[in-house]
Amino acid sequence: MKRRSIATIRTARIAALLLALAGILAAQDFTVRMKDQDGKTAIHYVSRNAVRNVASNPIDTDVIYRLDTGKIIRLDHKTKTYNETTLAEVRQQAEKNRGSMSEQQNVMRRLGMSGAVTVTKVGPGETIAGYATERYSTKTPITQGEVWVAPALDAPAAYYDMSTSDAAAQLGSMGQIVKDLRAQQAKGFILKLTGTANMPMAKGISFTQVATSVEKGAIPPSTFEPPVGYRKVSPE
Repeated sequence: MKRRSIATIRTARIAALLLALAGILAAQDFTVRMKDQDGKTAIHYVSRNAVRNVASNPIDTDVIYRLDTGKIIRLDHKTKTYNETTLAEVRQQAEKNRGSMSEQQNVMRRLGMSGAVTVTKVGPGETIAGYATERYSTKTPITQGEVWVAPALDAPAAYYDMSTSDAAAQLGSMGQIVKDLRAQQAKGFILKLTGTANMPMAKGISFTQVATSVEKGAIPPSTFEPPVGYRKVSPE
């Protein structure tokens, strides 16, 4: 009887270890390269502890989300500088700016640029970079389009929390789209997005980004640090 109990405990431990290993493998780092309508490439480096979004335009800032420390790092390649904020500081600043944001929202509403964001599941999408996707239609006050999400690829939940909290400064309507997707329990990484502007000053202008490759494998830790020689500055 005692031997049977010991064997049962060992079996349970082995099963727990296998589940833990499966979780580690499922959370494997991956790199997504996406090309836009002008042929420029954006890169997303996704790991368990950090995510880095490299802009398709080299004059734009790269953003590093350190999930392990709660820091948001912006790299300015033109001036070779970087700044750091924390998720807590972003939220505090948003609270302080609530009054001025309301005024800005009133202005945007008068210009027809403010309103609800809706995301609706269409059904199975195309296979992109070797991954099956789910297709969603999107509508914001300034654009109408679609996104394709790969359920087999997903960033840590902390990334979505940080990036959507930072949406006012960094993601705009895209942040609201991601929030809506997560609210619908739509897990997965966006591998394609398309849209057409419907605001008066840019009506009819279209944009697209589609993944050209997804690479799985360890990402060097230095990817998630400011480059050597970059000077730290205070956030604006």
